[in-house]
Amino acid sequence: MPFAISLPLSLFTEWLPRRRHQQRAGGAALILCAGLAGCQMDGIGLASNSKTDNVKMPSTAIEETYGGDSGTEITLLLRKGAAGLYEGPARDARDGAILGVGELGNNQVRLRVKDVGQGLTNIPALVSAAKGRNAALIVSYLPPAEIAAIAAIPPTQRPPLLNLASAMAATGGDVFNLASDEIDSAAEGVKAAGPGGHKKISALVPADFSQSDSTRLSNALWNSGNTFMGLGRYGASDQAADIVTKNRPLIQSAEIVVILGSTSEVGMVASAVRSAAIPAQALVGTSKWPQAVYTTPAAAGAFVATDDTQGSGLIAERYQRHFNHPLTTYGAYGYDAMAIVSGLIRSQGPQAITAANLMNKVGFRGTTGLFRFSAAGMVERKMVINTIDGGKLKVAVQPSQSF
Repeated sequence: MPFAISLPLSLFTEWLPRRRHQQRAGGAALILCAGLAGCQMDGIGLASNSKTDNVKMPSTAIEETYGGDSGTEITLLLRKGAAGLYEGPARDARDGAILGVGELGNNQVRLRVKDVGQGLTNIPALVSAAKGRNAALIVSYLPPAEIAAIAAIPPTQRPPLLNLASAMAATGGDVFNLASDEIDSAAEGVKAAGPGGHKKISALVPADFSQSDSTRLSNALWNSGNTFMGLGRYGASDQAADIVTKNRPLIQSAEIVVILGSTSEVGMVASAVRSAAIPAQALVGTSKWPQAVYTTPAAAGAFVATDDTQGSGLIAERYQRHFNHPLTTYGAYGYDAMAIVSGLIRSQGPQAITAANLMNKVGFRGTTGLFRFSAAGMVERKMVINTIDGGKLKVAVQPSQSF
């Protein structure tokens, strides 16, 4: 059974009364403190919460804190939008974290939400302040430069960092990436297309695919037990013939071709690969492929690995009810971040949030499925393996229940 998040089934169907505390500090008029208790996660998922009242969100003028007054602090660093509000994925991650600390924290966790402002100027002070308050973990959804700035601070001078934004190679120790991306999807799709390994694999990526992502992809494909033949690129204006001409050796030598991208050009690339008519050649897509590409005849039979979203459905209704917008992937990531924290603290106490515990090999089960962190801080997930059939994704293999 995955460690930490899978907790005994003990239901708290009522939310404790929320409390507002007024405090003057550096011009801040109020600090909101919501002490919440909700249902806990069992080995399968979450039980329903019967309350129908909404979580009352504070105004933008006050600092936000949620959970037990004396609970272990988790600092959530986000950036507000131009209107002075948390928007998009930052809002979703915050709302998911609020729901998670309310349902799973059992007053042992205190979530403090902080706006980093614009640029990198405030990052050192915010991290230092979190360290001074004995925060056990920094969770963040921020742009890459801000994440890199936090990661560059020596681990002895900051709490461990759990990054909810796009995965990045750690520039310092104790940095963990919870979000999975199309590179993770590609690697899992390759395992499904060639389960025995020892296959020749080529990859085709957009022209603007970054060098760092190219390195990650290459490493992931090498580490899959196959032979990586190389990486080719395609442009937005390329026709199928152009793609074949530029990448002919890669296409013709491969037993598996992986196509990355999130635009309609992916369909053109798939058509180019199929036009080479290599016998028994398998095609692997990614979770970033647009759904419209599924109807492209050349995409039929392609393997596509996607996140296990079954657990997200267990909290979707409550998330919608409390925050008045649908649950997204980043909302689920925020929830799972609090589930990790709550599970570790419940099982081992307030000092349990350590790099060693976060990297336990058994892993964690959350609303986004079964996952664990590698020594490099990258997330490893058990994904759903699909094939494209009749213009739709069709589940071929459900994720395994253990690593």
